[in-house]
Amino acid sequence: MSSEFAARVPTLWHGHDIARQTTTRLTADRETLVVADSSVATCVVADYSGRTIEVDAHSMTVTAVVGMAEEIARRPPSVIVAVGGGSVLDATKIASLVLAPGGMFDFAIERASKSALTFLPDARPPVDIVAVPTTIGTSSETNSVSILKNKSGYRLIVGRSLRPRHAIIDPCNLRTLTSASVREGALEAFLRLAGASTGSRRSARGRRDAIALGGALLETASGDVAAADSRLRLARLSGATQRSAALRGHDPYSARHWYVANEVAFVLQVRKMVATAAIIAAVWRRVCSGDPRWGDRASLEEFWTNVAGRVALPLDPPTGIAALVDRWGIPRPRRPPAQTIRRISDATETAWGNRYPMLAGLFADDFCDLLRDSYWNEGR
Repeated sequence: MSSEFAARVPTLWHGHDIARQTTTRLTADRETLVVADSSVATCVVADYSGRTIEVDAHSMTVTAVVGMAEEIARRPPSVIVAVGGGSVLDATKIASLVLAPGGMFDFAIERASKSALTFLPDARPPVDIVAVPTTIGTSSETNSVSILKNKSGYRLIVGRSLRPRHAIIDPCNLRTLTSASVREGALEAFLRLAGASTGSRRSARGRRDAIALGGALLETASGDVAAADSRLRLARLSGATQRSAALRGHDPYSARHWYVANEVAFVLQVRKMVATAAIIAAVWRRVCSGDPRWGDRASLEEFWTNVAGRVALPLDPPTGIAALVDRWGIPRPRRPPAQTIRRISDATETAWGNRYPMLAGLFADDFCDLLRDSYWNEGR
C-alpha cells in the first residue's frame, strides 16, 4: 500500500505557495484521505472533493485517534494528507497504523495504556503520509515519533512505521501564527538540540550540526518572525534537527527536561513549551552543578558557549536560557501548590524515573526539589 520507501527521513518540499501544487501531484490518481485541523481554512489539494476528516486539534485524545483509525480502516486509502499542528500529525500517524499487519495499532494503544514509552515492531510505514504542518517546532512532519494522550498522560510512541513519506513546508500555512507562537516553536526546536547536547560521547559532526542549527534558530527567531521568509526558515531548521547528525548520539534520552515538562504539561493542562519554560533553567542548573543524572556539564557548556554569543545571551547556561525565555516572552504557568508538585513528581518517577533509562536514578523527591527551584509565574 505504501510506495517504495527506504530513506531514513521523508522527502522534504519547501517554498512559498507550494502546498496545493505539491499535494495535488503526490496524490494524483490515488485513493486519498485528507485529515485536517478544522480551524485550518485551507484546501491543500486542488479541486479536491474526496474524503476528508476534520478534527479538533485540542481534542486529540486516544478516543479521537481510535475513531480516526476506524474511518481509515473502513475504506483504506493509499495516501493520507495530514494538515495541522503536531497533535493532528501525531494522531494521524498513530491512526494509520490500523493498516499495518499484525495488529500494530491495537498493540500501540494497549501498550501506551500501561507504559509511558512504546517501541513499535520495526516495519515500513503502512501507508504514505503527506504531512503539511501548520505550526513550527514539533518536527512531527519529519520524525518517527508520536504523542498519544490517554487517561494516564501524554504517552510516547516510537517506530519507523510512524514516519511520513513526504513533508511539505509552506509559509502560507504558517501565516496565522502569532509571533509568540512562532518563537515558542523555535524554542522547542532549539531545546531539542540543546537537550541532545547534554549527552556525552557525541560525535564531532553531531556537535557541529547542533551548534550550526542552534545558532541559526536563535538568530532567526530573535529577528522579525512576522516575515514569511523567517517562518519558512524556522520551519526548515526545525525539520533539519531530524535530518542532520545533531540528534544522534549514544544517549537517546539526553533531552531530560522533556520528560519532566511532559508531566508538568499534563497535570497543569498547559502547552508543553509553557511547562518547559518553567523548568528548563532548573534542569540546566543541575547539569552545570555536575550531577550526571541530568546530563553532561562539559557538553552542555560547549554547545551553549558556541550559540549564546550570537544573540548576546549570558554565557552561563542556566542564566542564559532563563534570559532567552524572558526575551522571547514565553509564558510560564502559575506556581502549583505543594500537593500538585508532589503529584507531578510522583507521576514523573512512575513514568520515566527510578529504574527507567530516561531519568535513571532520579526519584520523586528529586523532581520535587527541581519543581520548587523552577521559574513560575508568581502573579496573582
